[in-house]
Amino acid sequence: MQEGRSGTSGEDRISILPEPLLCHILTFLSTKESVRTGVLSSRWRDLWLWVPRLDLHKSDFSEDNTCVSFIDKFLNFRGESYLRGFKLNTDNDGDEGPSVETCLMRVVNKCKIHHFEIENHFGFCFLEMPLVFSMCDTLVSLKLSFVMMSDYDQSYSLPCLKTLHFEKVVFPRDEAAERLISSSPVLRELKMSQSRYDSVQVLRVRSKSLKSFTLERADTGRVENSLDTVVMDTPGLEYLNLIDYQYTSFEIVSMSETVKFDIDVVLSITLNFLSFLSHAKDMTISRRTLEFIYYHLEINRRSKFHGLARLRATIFLNSSPEMLPVILEACPNLKHLTLELVHDFLVTEGTSRLLNLLPPSLVSSLESVDIESPITDKATELELVRYFLENSTKLKKLVLRLNQSCLRKHKPGLLKQLFESPRCSGLCQFVIL
Repeated sequence: MQEGRSGTSGEDRISILPEPLLCHILTFLSTKESVRTGVLSSRWRDLWLWVPRLDLHKSDFSEDNTCVSFIDKFLNFRGESYLRGFKLNTDNDGDEGPSVETCLMRVVNKCKIHHFEIENHFGFCFLEMPLVFSMCDTLVSLKLSFVMMSDYDQSYSLPCLKTLHFEKVVFPRDEAAERLISSSPVLRELKMSQSRYDSVQVLRVRSKSLKSFTLERADTGRVENSLDTVVMDTPGLEYLNLIDYQYTSFEIVSMSETVKFDIDVVLSITLNFLSFLSHAKDMTISRRTLEFIYYHLEINRRSKFHGLARLRATIFLNSSPEMLPVILEACPNLKHLTLELVHDFLVTEGTSRLLNLLPPSLVSSLESVDIESPITDKATELELVRYFLENSTKLKKLVLRLNQSCLRKHKPGLLKQLFESPRCSGLCQFVIL
């Protein structure tokens, strides 16, 4: 770039823009890239200091003190002005002193910050931070990974906080996690994955404003002090995602009847939770969750999912063909069904009994069916397609998704026979992908 030229070839059109616009452009760069623009001209030299955002990788600094000095320079220049965001990517190896942690607290305490994020990539050593985020009443989102929260006695108030993401964040006790959640009156999205070192055993999620909640056990294997009880009091929740969790108790005090469930849990989930599932309208369930629901329905055939309109499920069709009719019978108003067929390699596949198990009355409400990843040697998925085509009175579309390996398993002419199969619904569109 050439400074002070205009109206000629080689004109520096960017540098003549107003400084607020230049600072806005720099917000799309990392802080390292933003600082590098200082070599362009004298006008750009200190422009990065006016950018209301820090995005740092600690690996870019030779030592911790250099990183701390850099952050201090930035904070001293800006004073107590508004800061849109602060993000630190670190690889804490456990050999660091408290300087970085202390510096992070100065960021929280000094700035009117909107977005605060710590991403610790090391994964074995946790970055320690006290619970002092309540001092920043402008905070909109808080995202932490591999951070150990040291306790801090005070009343929380996070009036603007809408997003909380905790990846393997260690809380000192149950009340610390509960207090951080309940002190956020406009919280909309909460994501938590438990660390094996976490001391929280009873997680209470109480929030009238919460719309989306994801709970994941990121550490596999047995955890000595693992979370075993969850209490949900979230009357406005619209989406609940449970991943790889096992609970002694899952209690739902309140939850919207229109909540969308996405569930992959083991069999110890409680019947209290099943009572809420019975009101679900939209549900995605893993194979093992489907098996648990099936076992429950076998014991109590009177249980129904009357409100369920959309179901996505994964199923072992070669080893458990009796499971599907039981599930369909419990969903009398189901309109949209997506099935992922997977293969149980521990079972030698014999002749399919599926068609003998599926009476026509089970699918009278279906409007669309999508069958994904079929892999069976005995063409079980083709039997399933034929069944839906011949018995679904309201079916508008059926999609069968095949892969090349699957195509080679079927006898020539089978797919052609499907297109020629009689259809109960004259409006049904049949698609093979």
